[in-house]
Amino acid sequence: MIMMAIILTITLTANTFLSQHDYTHVHKPLPRLAPAASLVGAFTYVSNFENVNEPPSYYGWISINGQAPVIVTQPNYWGEPALESTALNGEPQIDIVNPSLIVRGDQFLSFQVAIYYGDGGSGFFGLVNSNYEPVAIVGIANGYVWAGPNLTDLKPVVPLLSLSNALYPPGWVFIMVNVFNASTPYNKTAGWVMQVFVDQTDEPPFEVSVPDAGNYYTAVINTTSGTVYYTDIIVTSLEIPIYLQKYNNMEGYGQGSGLLTTLLPPFYNLTALVLLRYWNTPQVGILSFQINAMNYYGATRSSCVGFFQIGVDLDPNGTIAPWYVPGKNCFAHYYFNETTMNPAVLPGIQTPNNTLLRLMIYYNMSTKEIIFEVYDYNTDQLWVHEIPYSGTPFYATYTQLEFQYAYTKYPIYDYIFNGTMFDIQVTFLNETTKTLPANYMTPFELSAPPTWDLTYYNVNASGYNQFAR
Repeated sequence: MIMMAIILTITLTANTFLSQHDYTHVHKPLPRLAPAASLVGAFTYVSNFENVNEPPSYYGWISINGQAPVIVTQPNYWGEPALESTALNGEPQIDIVNPSLIVRGDQFLSFQVAIYYGDGGSGFFGLVNSNYEPVAIVGIANGYVWAGPNLTDLKPVVPLLSLSNALYPPGWVFIMVNVFNASTPYNKTAGWVMQVFVDQTDEPPFEVSVPDAGNYYTAVINTTSGTVYYTDIIVTSLEIPIYLQKYNNMEGYGQGSGLLTTLLPPFYNLTALVLLRYWNTPQVGILSFQINAMNYYGATRSSCVGFFQIGVDLDPNGTIAPWYVPGKNCFAHYYFNETTMNPAVLPGIQTPNNTLLRLMIYYNMSTKEIIFEVYDYNTDQLWVHEIPYSGTPFYATYTQLEFQYAYTKYPIYDYIFNGTMFDIQVTFLNETTKTLPANYMTPFELSAPPTWDLTYYNVNASGYNQFAR
């Protein structure tokens, strides 16, 4: 690892320095909208069926009715294997998650599932009580996505034919759900509700009453007819889908900024590799890809304090602009502005498609400084900046694709990106380096349009593909 005390000199055109804008690139932390999560009772359960070529593991799924399911590689969800479930002779095929893997008694849950409807079957995913009776359920049947408190009280959410413009593999639908107790001291009778998002979170959710959801016991797959495939399954006390107006659109993986299942052991180094396959954007400083590290304060609160970032803007004409956020004020500081420390957005530098970057946030405790580093393997350029720091090590991390909605002159659909973030690693204080497991790298999608997709978190690659069309 190369550490430098000064910024490398970068040759830029005169236009680069003169094209300064009158706005700043503000990176707000992930907002905390769900009820305050305690680490007691917090959990994340993940079924991604990735180890299909290893000794079979069904991720705690137990068949309780009908033919046992099998893990298959076709059809797959962006390459992720799926659980094939078939109902025979009018008898549903039902599986539950081993109840020991689900924490009960929480007042807020999120879950997600990708369901393949291409073979015309009918199937559902959701929560059941201790008698295995549904208390909050979503699924596909008769050309619609449905949602309700049980299988006899379902409401149509959206027709499947209307989803053809979403950026998801053909025949797949991606459903995200929040289930929570909406009662407050001012409205004690609101009861439990379920918010349903289909292929996007940038529109208000479909909402339905689920009065018995507080009695959830475990998760269920229930295929009522034909053959249905399920994958990318997560049940968690974190908030996955978020709809929020007047906030930067964003999505990514990880934890922090007050949304926690667990703190990581303290670490001092965060690195990731980023492959920028292709991007096409009409305006500088709007779309960016980044990693975040948070100290204890920044991890346990939704705050700009203790919130460190490094990333690149995906700018027009094959250019990128590297920047960092130094743990305060949430303003991006561009490496091209080091002499003035002016956080105003600047155009970037040329780099080709399939550029490979290394991103790093490093806390050098002996010199009491944090080092932000971006290295471009294609152009052999390195950007480095150091800030004085003597606080706690880092305790949380997450990744982000982020859109600066307030400053764009063009619709979000005009910003196109195809990339991969992988080899995401942290180095703990005992010098052990570790990639992060799927039950830590929990997804979030904040006002994400249907033309975005962060695919799934691949444990073997310690990363994921990110698309924006």
